[in-house]
Amino acid sequence: MKMRNFREFNKWLSLIVISMSIFLCILDLFIVNIAIPSIKNSINASTAETQFIIVFYIIGYGAFLITGSKIGNKYGHKKIFIVSMFSFMVFSFFCGNATSATALNVSRLFQGISAAFMVPQGVALISNVFKIEEERVKALGIYGAIAGIASVIGQVLGGVIPDLHLSFDAWRLVFFINIPIAILVIILANKYLKEVEIKGKESIQIFPQMILIILLIVLMYAIVISGEEGWRTNNILLLLLSLTGLILFILNQKRKFKKGKEVLINMKPFLYQSFKIALLAAVTYYLVQDSYFFINANFFEEHHHLSSTKTGLLFACQGIGYVLASLLSVRFLNKYQEKFIVFGLLIMVLGLVGHIYAVNTPAINLSIISVVLFFYGIGCGIVLPSMFTNAMRKLPVSITSLATGVYLTIQQISIGFGVSLVGGIYFNLDNGYLMATCVMIFLLLITISIFLISDVSLKRNSL
Repeated sequence: MKMRNFREFNKWLSLIVISMSIFLCILDLFIVNIAIPSIKNSINASTAETQFIIVFYIIGYGAFLITGSKIGNKYGHKKIFIVSMFSFMVFSFFCGNATSATALNVSRLFQGISAAFMVPQGVALISNVFKIEEERVKALGIYGAIAGIASVIGQVLGGVIPDLHLSFDAWRLVFFINIPIAILVIILANKYLKEVEIKGKESIQIFPQMILIILLIVLMYAIVISGEEGWRTNNILLLLLSLTGLILFILNQKRKFKKGKEVLINMKPFLYQSFKIALLAAVTYYLVQDSYFFINANFFEEHHHLSSTKTGLLFACQGIGYVLASLLSVRFLNKYQEKFIVFGLLIMVLGLVGHIYAVNTPAINLSIISVVLFFYGIGCGIVLPSMFTNAMRKLPVSITSLATGVYLTIQQISIGFGVSLVGGIYFNLDNGYLMATCVMIFLLLITISIFLISDVSLKRNSL
C-alpha cells in the first residue's frame, strides 16, 4: 500500500514539474504585457522597441515550436526539457539585467526560442508518466488549467511587481522570478522524470528553420518600424521582400511535401477542409488575443495614469471570467460546436464595445471597467479553448500531433502580427485606442463570418 501511494505521489509530482514549462511560458507573456509601461520608462525604449519586447518573444516561440517537438523525439524529451529549462532561466537572467531595449529584445527572442524547445516536451512526458487513458486525460486537463492560471497570475504579478519599492528597478523581478522556479524544476525533473523511449530518428530542418525565423523577424520589424517612422521607401522594401520570401518559402515547402521530401511544416493537416477553415478563423482571432492586453495595459497606465498594481488587479477580473468560462467550454462545445464559439465571439465583440464607452473616456469608473473586463473574459474563456478543440476534432488521430504543431505555430505567429499591427495603430494614429479597438472588433466579426459562411457551405454540400 505504501509503495502504491509513493508511486501515485511521484506521478502527480511529476505532473507539477512538467507543467512548470507551460506555466513559465505563459507567465512570461502576460506578466510582461502589464509591466511594459514601467519597462519602457526605465530603459527609455521607443514605441517600436516596446512592441518588440512582446513580438520577439512570441516569434521566437512560434517559429521554433515544430523543431522543438522534433528535437525531443530525436534526443529525448527529458533531456531537452531540462536543457531548455536551463536556457530559459539563463535568458531570463539576461532580460532582468538588460540596460537597453536592444539587449532586452535579443534576450526575449532567445527566451522565446527556449520556451519553444521546453513546452512541446510536456505532452510526451505526461503520456509517459500516465499510461492509463483516464488518468492521462485528467492530467492533460490539469496541464491546460495551469496554463490558464499562469495567465491570471501573470497579469496580477505584472502589475504588482513594478510598484515595489526596491534598491533596483522593480520590473526586473518580472524576469528574475523565473530563476528560482527553473532551478527547482531542473532539480526535481532530474530526480523524478523518466526519459521517454526514443522512437526512430527525426530529421531536424535547420536551414529552413533559420530562413523562417529571419523572414518573420524582418516582416515584424518592417510593420512595427513603419508605424513609428512612416512608410518610407526602405521600410516598404523590407516589407515586400519579407512577404515575397515567406510566400516562396511556403510554396517550396508544398513542393517538397508533394515530392515526399522532408519539410519543416508538414502539409498533411491542410488536406482536411475543416482544419483549413478552423485555422483561418484562428488567424483572425489571434490577431486580437494578445493585442487586447498590450494596448489596454498601456492605455490604463499611460493615459489614465493608473498604477501598475491597479492595472494588474483589473486584468485579474478578466482572468477570473476566462477561467470560469473555460471550465464549461468543453461541455457546451460538444453539443453546440461552432455555434458556441460564435456565441463567445459575440460576447467579446460586445465587451470591446463596452471598452469604448467605459475605457475611452476622460474619467473612468473602476467598478464599471471591472465588470466589462470580466464580461470580456467570459468570451475569451469560451473561445480560446474551443478554437483548438474545434480544429482537431474532425482529424484522424494519426495526424493530430502534426496538426497541433502547425496550429500552435500559426497561432503564435498570428499573435505576433496582431501586436505589431494593432499596437502600431494604437501608438501612431490620432485617437489610437478607439481606432485599435475598432480594428479588433472588425477582426472578431471576420472570425464570426468565417464560421457562419463555412456552416452554410457545409449544409449546402450535404443536401
